[in-house]
Amino acid sequence: LTAASWSHPLGTRVKVTSGDRSVVVTITDRGPNKRLVKQGRVIDLSRSAFLELGDLRAGLLPVTIIRVSKRR
Repeated sequence: LTAASWSHPLGTRVKVTSGDRSVVVTITDRGPNKRLVKQGRVIDLSRSAFLELGDLRAGLLPVTIIRVSKRR
């Protein structure tokens, strides 16, 4: 499972939690768009990763992010 983030190095694995559900993803890209970051969006999850946390119709979810491992 993958995600895009400006605040974590590429290859880093992070645990993303929303409510009582969580998923571990690898940062493989940069994003979200800088304009969206200014609006508070901190990570873009792949479709598969998002489905582990909630319903796609939600669009956005409040999450917490914890680094699991650093890039090799």
